[in-house]
Amino acid sequence: EVGKRAGIKPADMLNMFDDEARVVQTADGLVPAKYLGLDRFVAREMIVADMKAAGCLILHVTKDKDGEPVEADCEPRVIQQPYGDRGGVPIEPWLTDQWYVNAAELAKAPLEAVRSGAVEIVPKTWEKTFFNWMENIQPWCVSRQLWWGHRIPAWFDAEGNVFVAETEEEALTLAGGKLLTRDEDVLDTWFSSALWPFATLGWPEADAPLLAKHYPNDLLISGFDILFFWDARMMMMGQAMTGQNPWKRLYLHGLVRAPDGQKMSKSKGNVVDPLGLIDQFGADALRFFMAAMESQGRDIKMDEKRVEGYRNFATKLWNAARFCQSNGIGGSTAVAAPAATTAVNKWIVGEVVETLAELDKAMADL
Repeated sequence: EVGKRAGIKPADMLNMFDDEARVVQTADGLVPAKYLGLDRFVAREMIVADMKAAGCLILHVTKDKDGEPVEADCEPRVIQQPYGDRGGVPIEPWLTDQWYVNAAELAKAPLEAVRSGAVEIVPKTWEKTFFNWMENIQPWCVSRQLWWGHRIPAWFDAEGNVFVAETEEEALTLAGGKLLTRDEDVLDTWFSSALWPFATLGWPEADAPLLAKHYPNDLLISGFDILFFWDARMMMMGQAMTGQNPWKRLYLHGLVRAPDGQKMSKSKGNVVDPLGLIDQFGADALRFFMAAMESQGRDIKMDEKRVEGYRNFATKLWNAARFCQSNGIGGSTAVAAPAATTAVNKWIVGEVVETLAELDKAMADL
């Protein structure tokens, strides 16, 4: 995209690294031989030295810690440099051949489904984010260079012609019986996941009984962080492959985050074990914390002090119940509720009825 904006045609763009970031010859053959095969960092130091020797560098004058002028070969600059989260090394731009899906075409049906109300997003505020993503969607790169996954359904002949088909037999027919080699790439995880709701139920067989019974569904409960990665793509695939929306309503809840607000991640080591919290404070306290903190689309910061506070509150409820029992007040022994005769009992029964009505109304409005 950067090259295209600079007016360079895709066919004219050049790679000068191999897959180990060593310098290789480009298609125009202009890379000097002495740099070929060198690691990127070694090559860069040589290039700076050669440019300096050729008089192509303008010396940059800076100051040392004592304020004295110092000449430097290059002007120090702070740039945005991405690093690999596993290897910890700088990531370099590298052009590769990949498979793409026309996501803009796939997005049309889901957009119409949400606009028409056929699919409802709760909370409704997330619709704006959904529309923004889907209306400005880019081609979806669906190929990955991994050791496992669903293989890309594409085959090549000796001349490099490509044959895309559902099965190898169909590809051979398209190729006229030529010897074919299948593409080694696998499908993007989210592409395979988007097929999951119906692919696990017997699709593409039209008369699959499980598919007819369980698809489409009524409700999906999802974290908002995968609204685009999975939820929207399930809608894309459902419409494209079955002509149906996967569900009628999408409920988005918040995330349980680390105490500092970061997303919990095993690689970061900030995951909280709920079993440890249960051992420390009890299951009721943890349930109370989650129920009290949860609201539509709101994130929850895992705060042990709050869990401890709800443990203390639950203890007070427990003690109040024990106090009632010690004064002869306990649970009813009959299915039917006992008649309320005192004023205080009549009052609390009325409060329960009103609360139940409000809860029923809230559930109906979801």
